[in-house]
Amino acid sequence: MTIDEGGRMRTCLVCGVDLPAQRGPRARRYCSRACQAKAYRARQRQGQERRVAPGEERELLEAYAGVPAVELADNLAAAARRLAGALNAGRPADDFDLEVMERVPVVLAARARQTAPAEQALHEIPDSTRTPAAAIVDLAADPSPPRATTQSPPPEPSRDDSGPPSPQPADAPKKRAPARRRRLSQKAARAVADSARLVKGADHRDTHRWDLIAEDGTVLGYVEPSYGGTGRTGRNGWNHRLTESFMVSGPYKTREEAALQCALAWIRVATAPV
Repeated sequence: MTIDEGGRMRTCLVCGVDLPAQRGPRARRYCSRACQAKAYRARQRQGQERRVAPGEERELLEAYAGVPAVELADNLAAAARRLAGALNAGRPADDFDLEVMERVPVVLAARARQTAPAEQALHEIPDSTRTPAAAIVDLAADPSPPRATTQSPPPEPSRDDSGPPSPQPADAPKKRAPARRRRLSQKAARAVADSARLVKGADHRDTHRWDLIAEDGTVLGYVEPSYGGTGRTGRNGWNHRLTESFMVSGPYKTREEAALQCALAWIRVATAPV
């Protein structure tokens, strides 16, 4: 940084090149908009590092207390995809995505540290001092019945030389096959899609996400802002993705158009052969 005799800077604070001639009453500090944006992002990152300091993890845990860990992981993955797309296209990174990348990993790591000590303490309790509840936990982990004092004669080996099946307790839950998706007709699927409405998601304050929910409670998908624009907010439209899917489609100009495309995509999936 170089300062002239009048106390004004002569070089850019970011890249160090000579500043162009001053055109207005305010002294210039950067040579271009790109350097000005780079300095702004640097200040934002410093503020984010201060907010996610180890001593302030409790505040982050309270802020995200009602958000499930799976939903936090989805938001983190979406932010990472948007950042990767911006880097590949040579666009500046979005401040909102940077904030998600800074805060969400801290919350997930703090939750994991809170859960680990309880499980570790359970395994460190001596057998002689365990409570009946701990003994029940042991029985659930090893459902095989205790060995009898008198051993019965070994069973004769079968022809296929396979070992005897392991005994199962009488109250063990029966295994069930996963439920198969029920195929809907075009008329039924369109009736569900026509009744769908956009509702603010549980984490709308952080992600600005909208849920597309039908009258019967079926969640068709999600509508999220698309980032990568050159405006002040960095948005360039809206994306949509179906429930239980990480595939994002878009961007579309309006939120309503993205919701309509999400409903049409859901109809195609609901009416497809199982």
